[in-house]
Amino acid sequence: MDLIRNRYLLVPFLVVFLAFCLDKLLILENVHTYFSKSLSDINYIQKNELYEDLKDYLKEKNRDKVLVYFGNSRALLFDNDYIHQKYPGWVMFNFSVPGGKPDYVLQWMEQFEKDNVRPDFFLFDHSVEMFNSSATLKVDETLTNGLNVSFVLKHFSSFSTDEISTLIAKRMFRAYQYRPKLEVIITRAKNRNNMLIPYRTLRNNLMANLKKGKGSAMTPGTHEAVLPAELLKKSAYGDFHSYLVPFRFSDQILSFTDQSLQLAKKLNVPSAVIWVRLSLPYMDHIRKMKVSVGENKEGTVYEDWYPRMEKYHSQNGIPFWNMNDDPEYSCNEFSDAGHMSPSCYDEYTDYIFKKLNQSLVMGAR
Repeated sequence: MDLIRNRYLLVPFLVVFLAFCLDKLLILENVHTYFSKSLSDINYIQKNELYEDLKDYLKEKNRDKVLVYFGNSRALLFDNDYIHQKYPGWVMFNFSVPGGKPDYVLQWMEQFEKDNVRPDFFLFDHSVEMFNSSATLKVDETLTNGLNVSFVLKHFSSFSTDEISTLIAKRMFRAYQYRPKLEVIITRAKNRNNMLIPYRTLRNNLMANLKKGKGSAMTPGTHEAVLPAELLKKSAYGDFHSYLVPFRFSDQILSFTDQSLQLAKKLNVPSAVIWVRLSLPYMDHIRKMKVSVGENKEGTVYEDWYPRMEKYHSQNGIPFWNMNDDPEYSCNEFSDAGHMSPSCYDEYTDYIFKKLNQSLVMGAR
């Protein structure tokens, strides 16, 4: 009754509600293209369509075997035409996304288990950077683009207060995520034919290419030519200090991965985990450079992280494909410290399918 008599008390709530509704306009494609600059969200948006395509494909009588790959930006450029020619009878549905983390993978695996979606093989990613809970530069794309609020609420205790704050700020209020600038909006509005329309075309083409490639496509500007040696060294130094210094191993990330692997077992689908090749100068830092790995403790990232991975895989009997220590893999052309050049993807594909076939043979014994 007091609120009815004192309606002015409702004004703050009304203002917040209107601001929230207005903010939702920013996610409309023809609105946020006036100020957004990233294309990575397209990868996340397309995965919902990819999942529906996968479910339909698995119902076909004479289908190829399906490899589902959950990775990050190191696994975006596969070519199903090459797979079909070199490995007939197989097709890849690529659920990799920029900044893909094990929490996002678990969200999908819970959906696979709920719908009883059973491909023929799951391949998961171990990225050492994702296991660092104290990185200088946080990777939060799954929070801002990929995770459902319901998933985060379900696993609430698995997320830090900073991550919850990021989710609330960037998912509930897109203006905080995109931070639109009036100057950019005006410039694009004045130059529709030269700036706005080409940007929209770029996004539409990426969506079409992702659909055609079953989740694989090159995002313009992210993977280009092979980086010269000196620039690669600088890129490696920068990435190492941004993502791995200091290093604090996250048991929670391993828990997310473990839950995904357990769901794969529940679905009775064989699986493996891959550590994708990193550039030689980047790996040199990971292997040799001493950093803080705990309170009053120094060591290399490799010494702190890799034995944990070996122990986990040994105890759980899950294949671990380590491209960085495997002498049989030799392509060392990189677009930056952590991303293989497109010129390596045929050999990258060969590596995966060789290991996949070995795993299936071993599993059949």
